[in-house]
Amino acid sequence: MELNENQGWNAMQLKLFQRVELIPALAGIFLLLWCLFSVIPHTVWAKQTLYDDLFSVTFPTDKEGWACGRWGAVLHTPDGGDTWDRQESGTDKTLMSIYFIDAQNGWAAGDGGTIIHTADGGKTWEKQTCPVNYYNKGIYFADLSTGWVISERSHILYTKDGGKTWVVQFNDADIIPNDISFCDPLHGWVVGESGYIYHTNDGGITWEHQAGFVDQDEMTGELISGTSLFDVFAFDAFHAWAVGMGGYVTATEDGGATWNKVDIGASLIPLFGIGADGAGTIVITGKSTGFSSSDKGRTWKTIEFNPSVAYGWLYGIAHLGSSHFITVGWNGAIYRNASDGWTRVEY
Repeated sequence: MELNENQGWNAMQLKLFQRVELIPALAGIFLLLWCLFSVIPHTVWAKQTLYDDLFSVTFPTDKEGWACGRWGAVLHTPDGGDTWDRQESGTDKTLMSIYFIDAQNGWAAGDGGTIIHTADGGKTWEKQTCPVNYYNKGIYFADLSTGWVISERSHILYTKDGGKTWVVQFNDADIIPNDISFCDPLHGWVVGESGYIYHTNDGGITWEHQAGFVDQDEMTGELISGTSLFDVFAFDAFHAWAVGMGGYVTATEDGGATWNKVDIGASLIPLFGIGADGAGTIVITGKSTGFSSSDKGRTWKTIEFNPSVAYGWLYGIAHLGSSHFITVGWNGAIYRNASDGWTRVEY
């Protein structure tokens, strides 16, 4: 049936009015979507993001432990890693390292010269004044008063009053240090990019450059350097191990006078963390996998994680209890070893 001119015009008006009437409804839908994608990410979703990418974990006792990571994330467990809860750190800066000297007193360090401290087990955290506005990568305390923080441009910061005041104790080459480890208040090592290793045997009064280099090829003009190191573990005044890029593991048996490469069968994958229990067990974690030794590093086996970390990485590692370890990493991953192997802790 054909429409006359008036009927056609009325039909067009009806369609136009119907489209106009849809505008408020569409506007409502757009407003709802805007709320979902702009408001919620800053509340609910942002809270979940705080659990992503954990970089460090510490256990001052067999039960009490803490982990830290991106966006100021600090997690606490009161039961040896069975359950974890978020603590309000008071910062949204990425925290790269956390260290507790006991179940009440701890410090964490991270981006933008961030150093935070708690004296009540993490219920409250307060910011401490850092003398440099660099990326702080590692922290260690020998007791309630004496501590160190490592930062960009090879800065080593020192406090003798629990962090009320921090001073620059040492700086050298323009490299990024990645970790610090002491076996006692006097003997410690710092490792970082380009294979740099620094050592002290006097509590940081002096720091000796033991390894690492950055140079320029005379023929090509290209920069050449040592293999970057991400973590170090000081066993005693003579023995220390460090791990890094390309499956690189190096160890010293003479206080750092010599460092020798150790083959653990890691191929070329990056290795990020190393921990030990003092009874002969050593655990190394990295991208996609991990390795363990029960005989002080003479033989090694690949760790089977459940679920697999084939597409992820594990960074920080800590020892607790009798031959128990917890390692943390990408996407909020927390893995713990037990008699039935390494399993991920859900929280």
